Amino acid sequence: MSKWFWGVLVFCFLIVNETTVDLILAITIGGFDFKASIEQIFRYSSLLGYFESTPFRLIPYLLLTSLAAFLGGHYSFHEKVAFWGALMAIALFHCWGYWGLNYPSYTGEHLSSTAGLALIFIPLHAIWVGLLAGIASGLASLLSASVFKKVRGV
Repeated sequence: MSKWFWGVLVFCFLIVNETTVDLILAITIGGFDFKASIEQIFRYSSLLGYFESTPFRLIPYLLLTSLAAFLGGHYSFHEKVAFWGALMAIALFHCWGYWGLNYPSYTGEHLSSTAGLALIFIPLHAIWVGLLAGIASGLASLLSASVFKKVRGV
């Protein structure tokens, strides 16, 4: 895989997390300015809490990295599309899950008493979402290439 893929993978792992999504929610839904949103986010959380949820968030990215390393160094275009599709699905699923987790905090709704379990289950569900998205994007790439070749008459 290219250096871009590995860079984006590390970027997604570091940036797409519950704290960043909470910051975006505080600014967009909560109406806080940047400084007030930082104070709001870290009022009930700490740096230690961030690092406690990190190993769970690491699982889907680590599995994707392991699969890419296991398959070797040379990939076809369709395999690259599949890996990029899986990476984007994992990152977007994390965003969607953490958005749903923190959204009630800014709308006056009540959080579920088991909402903290989402910090464990969102990354675990991101595994199969990424796998299915990778398979689907790889197959779509392969199918579109074969249709394109048939249309061109090659």
